[in-house]
Amino acid sequence: MLTKREVEVLLLLADGESNRSLARQLNIAERTVRAHVTSLMRKLGARSRVEAALMVYNHRNALTAEAA
Repeated sequence: MLTKREVEVLLLLADGESNRSLARQLNIAERTVRAHVTSLMRKLGARSRVEAALMVYNHRNALTAEAA
């Protein structure tokens, strides 16, 4: 459902990272991070970053295994 990069972005997003920080950590453009966040929120049906982060909180183990 989510791409590997989207999972990486989602896990960092759940840690409260800003788009700028995510971009630095993943060595990609901030605009690309925004695109990933928009895409994963649409796929998850999340209405906000907080809602997406709560989804990660409930499913972190599965997402971490998927990202590996």
